[in-house]
Amino acid sequence: MYQNNQMLAQYNRNSAAVSIDPAYKVKKNRTYVRVMVFVISVLTLLFVGGTVSAWVGNDDAYAKSTVSVQAYVVVTQGDTLWSIASSHANKGQDLREYVFQIRKLNNLKNVTIHEGQKLLLP
Repeated sequence: MYQNNQMLAQYNRNSAAVSIDPAYKVKKNRTYVRVMVFVISVLTLLFVGGTVSAWVGNDDAYAKSTVSVQAYVVVTQGDTLWSIASSHANKGQDLREYVFQIRKLNNLKNVTIHEGQKLLLP
């Protein structure tokens, strides 16, 4: 029994004296530093890229946010969607498609229009 206690005491002394290899600590610190440098570099590049694109940016990016003037026609007596399409469509443009675009733009369920009605043109 004495021998077992003596071996346990010796084992406990040796296990408390175990230390981490200093080279391991240096490698661990280097890895941490490298990861942090990489993360900071990526964040810096993103920040600089965003700032440059905001200052230099494409002017067309703001084109959609401006208010556009939409052409319209006021329906007079005797007008039909077909007559409006034939007088406002581009040369060579399919009139059926133009009538469809007028209906879609003005939320018309059918081709019935009324005098005095304003119709947006595509």
